[in-house]
Amino acid sequence: MTYDVKEALKVGDYAYMICDGVILAEGTPKDLQASKDPYVRQFLNAEPDGPVRFHFPGPPLEEDLRLPSG
Repeated sequence: MTYDVKEALKVGDYAYMICDGVILAEGTPKDLQASKDPYVRQFLNAEPDGPVRFHFPGPPLEEDLRLPSG
């Protein structure tokens, strides 16, 4: 198991991608890089947005830090 995806694809012959305890994708590095699956593409390319959202609306900074407004 690794989180260094680019390095793993350089040295590995075959890989499995597991999401929520289920095999999401498997194959050679070329197979995975050619995948059209949006989850696979987002993970392999370290994309900040895609099917897995990383940007969520939040409260204004003053409210979040409990600063006086004005």
